[in-house]
Amino acid sequence: MKLKTLLVALGLPLLSFAGGQEIYSENCEKCHGFSRQGSLGLPLYRSTIANHSDRYLTKTIRYGRPGRIMPAFNLSAAQTAKLIRFLRAGIKAPQYDPTPIVGDADAGKYTYEQYCQRCHGAQLQGGEGTGKNFSWQKDREVSPPALANQGFLHAAEDQMIKRIIMKGIKDTEMMSFEKEFNFTDKMANDLVAYIRSHEKPIEQHLKSTTSEEPLVFVYESANDLGVTVDKLRDSAAAYNFRVYPSRTLFEGLGGIAGDDEKQVVIRFCNFKNMQKFLKLDPRLGVILPCRVTAVEDKSGQVKVYLENYMHAVERFNNEQISIDAKELINNMKEMVEEAVW
Repeated sequence: MKLKTLLVALGLPLLSFAGGQEIYSENCEKCHGFSRQGSLGLPLYRSTIANHSDRYLTKTIRYGRPGRIMPAFNLSAAQTAKLIRFLRAGIKAPQYDPTPIVGDADAGKYTYEQYCQRCHGAQLQGGEGTGKNFSWQKDREVSPPALANQGFLHAAEDQMIKRIIMKGIKDTEMMSFEKEFNFTDKMANDLVAYIRSHEKPIEQHLKSTTSEEPLVFVYESANDLGVTVDKLRDSAAAYNFRVYPSRTLFEGLGGIAGDDEKQVVIRFCNFKNMQKFLKLDPRLGVILPCRVTAVEDKSGQVKVYLENYMHAVERFNNEQISIDAKELINNMKEMVEEAVW
């Protein structure tokens, strides 16, 4: 009986983690890393989790970070609880007083500009890039979080924000402002009030912005296939793209001779644009919009197809990527429109 009781007691911690690691592996590991060391997502250090309440973690999972790389996850309450137990790994959950902190937001704005802006941005938009900084940005270990992000503001308690300001986070670049800069209680309260002043209804930040847009933009050319291809190449060069040799659509894939020659892919790239996108998120290298396809049908009509990359970009959950991608796709539409006449 004693042995059975001991085995049950020893098994309890294991049972409490059952499923949590699997949920982490399926949903979180690709960005936060196998050992939670961070990659595309921020590191999930034990010292970081120690500052986070269960409420904060639950809402972070539910809302994600609209406009940043962290998506919203539609996990059940049971799955979320298992995942949080796994992340916490025996760390006691802090309990924060939910009463809002009262402070002077104007004074907090001045404090923010003096101490926080250089890392978290003038508009509290966070650092550029993804969680861990690799070859594209080396001045900091991680990209500083966006404090004005609605997912963060709807998840974070005021007292949690204040604690991190005053005490910092061990093993990270977030220092203790109480220790390093002699922050007073009032300074911290004012700063929290300023950060909180950026909160807005979160629902408007969770809606798709591309649901009404086509998957592909289609243009009819006034010219034959050869002229259309030449004009597309010239137009791409005029828009500062480096133009590469064109290929037939199924070249190298066993396409049918003759039909294949009437489907031509015009390839081009702007390396300055590419580096800008890769700095924001290295995964963009696999979908960068660097081609259009010209197709001649049986009647001799030539059509040009430009994929609407905004549908793919939206899944990256990064506002800056969406802004830059929209500008790029608009330039490409102009480029094609000039070439089909």
